[in-house]
Amino acid sequence: MEKIDCTGVILAGGCNRRFPGRNKAFQRVGANTMLARIHSLFSRVFKEVILVVNDPALFLDIDALVVTDIDPSQCALAGLHAGLFHAGFDWSYVTACDVPFVNEKVIRYLFAQRCSGKQIIIPRSWEGLEPLSALYHKSCLPRIETNLEKKVFMIKKFYKPERVKQISPQTLESLDPELRFKFNVNTPADLETARGMVQVLNTGHGREQREYV
Repeated sequence: MEKIDCTGVILAGGCNRRFPGRNKAFQRVGANTMLARIHSLFSRVFKEVILVVNDPALFLDIDALVVTDIDPSQCALAGLHAGLFHAGFDWSYVTACDVPFVNEKVIRYLFAQRCSGKQIIIPRSWEGLEPLSALYHKSCLPRIETNLEKKVFMIKKFYKPERVKQISPQTLESLDPELRFKFNVNTPADLETARGMVQVLNTGHGREQREYV
């Protein structure tokens, strides 16, 4: 399939508070690190890949535009801001480096849902909105900057409901039946869970196995 006119943004500048002394991006899930898994898929899907980091020297071997936060808040919203600011395309799909099961079908579906008047195309799982597995338009930047100035750091706080298109969990399950695309690794226990998920997938066959290993 052709690459899409969209930037893939990977946020890898988190503080790793629940992973003391370890950088989550470089933890292995299956044969590759979480970052390598995401970067490999993004390089296949998007015409541009941006990596938002704290220490660029750690990522010199990654074939991507490596940038740092512009705002000093050290939060996911600041990473989103940097990614959108530097993006060469109007739309960006944004995820974090600790989401090892990004899904090409989900990404391409979200991109196909762009429409007039909407600035955010976002999955809604059974637990709620998934802001770090979503598509954002560059025109979100002014509201993000306003919230950063006000120190309102929760990503969903800058959303205007009328500018948001939600994708239902039923639709998402038709693309990714177990909704693995949103699983994120916050703790060492989550990392072991992700590694177990890969082992289960390795017992499968065909396309699903190739996508996730």
